[in-house]
Amino acid sequence: MNRIGFRSTLSALAAAGLLTTGLAAQAHTTLQVQAAEGTTTYNNLVIGHGCTLADGTKLPVIAQSVVFPTVNPKYTVTGTMAGNPAVVSITTFANVPQLIQNRDIFSRQKEKTNAAGNVIGFESTEGALDPTLHGLVPFRTAGITFPADSCATKLIVQVAVADICQKNGAKNLWIPAVTAKYADVTVDGIGAPASLTINRDLTKNPLPASCGAGYVFTVTPSNEDVDANLKLDGYLP
Repeated sequence: MNRIGFRSTLSALAAAGLLTTGLAAQAHTTLQVQAAEGTTTYNNLVIGHGCTLADGTKLPVIAQSVVFPTVNPKYTVTGTMAGNPAVVSITTFANVPQLIQNRDIFSRQKEKTNAAGNVIGFESTEGALDPTLHGLVPFRTAGITFPADSCATKLIVQVAVADICQKNGAKNLWIPAVTAKYADVTVDGIGAPASLTINRDLTKNPLPASCGAGYVFTVTPSNEDVDANLKLDGYLP
């Protein structure tokens, strides 16, 4: 079970320009279900569609790359900060996701790991998803707990996903923003990453009275993270 520490201050967030009143746009590749605090959750990445070329030709998804926030993740807060203005302070979501073997879409699958051997995402190849159909890629996430003195009601973990339709060619990039490596703003999905929501168990772990309504905390992969880890040999440079 992963415990998320809440140690950064509101003033630090404000100074860094990380307070926001909105959440990311809904992605066409999404996560199927939300997770409850402290529980292992079995989930699916839902692929909503394949790629569409300039001439209107629709292509199937043949490979996929998925990255959870790992390298210098970014943090944002939604809601009114009341009571203890602590927020999540976390450096990695390594080993939170675990891939589940399934060959409904892809023949080959493996987990992505960092230098320490920890799982930071997963990748799948040799696939074919009919461009008119939806596809499910199963995985699980480890239980995450909220410290009792925090004022967060939920944690949203944005996930970078590349749905690839041609080797080193057509693709949809469900990533938070344009990066140095992935700068083609015409690609579908940029600005709309998939999101995993973890809801606090407000019955077993209620908010302190000083928190008021609490707030929502979002963790996003950095551009550095996407450029370093989304690549997929032979499919995405």
